[in-house]
Amino acid sequence: MAELPKYHVREQEAYALLDPIRSSLGELERRTRHYLDRVAMGATDRATIEEAQRALASAHAEVERLWQSSDTRTAMTKSKG
Repeated sequence: MAELPKYHVREQEAYALLDPIRSSLGELERRTRHYLDRVAMGATDRATIEEAQRALASAHAEVERLWQSSDTRTAMTKSKG
């Protein structure tokens, strides 16, 4: 399979690329919380949505951690202090 062309000439930083992922996970986490708070559903379905909400919360927290640790501007400020 041929290599796909890159979108940008300049290398991109993880900090910039992770930001929309972090935002999307936050939105999905809020949506599942809204379903649990406001939507009538059976016990089995509720348990499934609760499990999905926990998985999203965990993923969101991990991507948030990665996003913060990839911020080279903050890392440079901390290393100077």
